Order: sequence, then C-alpha cells, then structure tokens
Amino acid sequence: MLRHLSIRDFVIVDQLDLAFGAGFGALTGETGAGKSILLDALGLALGNKAENGMVRTGQPRAEIVAEFDLPQGGGLRAWLEAQALEADETLILRRVIDAGGRSRAWLNGTPVALAQLRAAGEMLADIHGQHAHHALLRTEVQQDLVDTHGGLMPLADEVARLYRAWA
Repeated sequence: MLRHLSIRDFVIVDQLDLAFGAGFGALTGETGAGKSILLDALGLALGNKAENGMVRTGQPRAEIVAEFDLPQGGGLRAWLEAQALEADETLILRRVIDAGGRSRAWLNGTPVALAQLRAAGEMLADIHGQHAHHALLRTEVQQDLVDTHGGLMPLADEVARLYRAWA
C-alpha cells in the first residue's frame, strides 16, 4: 500500500509531500487540478519511462520518492531476495530525472536498473486509468490476490518451494 509520495521539481510542481492513510485511496478533482501530474510522478517512481520536459523549468533535476508498505510473503519479497535487495516493512522507490532526460533509480537506497524498478513497481501498484489494461486480467495476479486475501501466502510459498525442489 502506498504510504507516502514526495515530488520535487516535477513538471509544474515545486515541492509536494502526500501522506496516504490506511485503506482505499482515490485521487479526485476538477479538470486541470493536477491529478495526471500526480499519477505521472507515481508512474515514474514505479519505473515508467521518463520523457523530456518532466523537470520543472529552470531546475537541474526532478525527484520522486514513493514509500510503500511491503506485503508479507508473496512474489515481491521473494523477488527482492533474488535481486539481493534488502527490505523490511517498507519499500522506498526513488527516481531522479535530470533536465536532459537521463534518470537514476533506487530501491531502499540501493541503486538499481530501471528494469528492476519497473519489475518491483509492477508488483506494488496498478494504476487504473480510462481505457488502460489492468493487472487484474493477468492470471498470476489473480492467484496472488486470492492467496493474499485468504491468508494463504505462506502455504503458497511453501508449495512453490517444494515444486522448485521437485523440478
């Protein structure tokens, strides 16, 4: 679950810090209120491609930091282990884009390739927009949702481990 989003020098945003409470979160507002800018910033933190013009005019770089609660068990924790990335209860994704369009990425303070940031981001959030394809259509995501909701992730992890040993 997204806990905090920090945006610096992104498009027209000078500085913005948003804290999200527990439960369902929704961004609403009138046309032109800035919802798309927030979603674009979150998308960058999740590994989306940076484009020219994303850094606020006159600034050398933009920075986006997103802090998530790290789900217990499941694919993300195993993926982090396989990548030799440390994680406790939270996962902090950081992205810095310079005015030339180049970017760097970090997971919990460790520099990572953009592909790694994107892979982690795909397991953390699914941004739903008009006419977008959603992760809920992917079979492996459906299975993880059912297992997580049913409190079955430890059992699912054990079955996966036993299968890998057998295979």
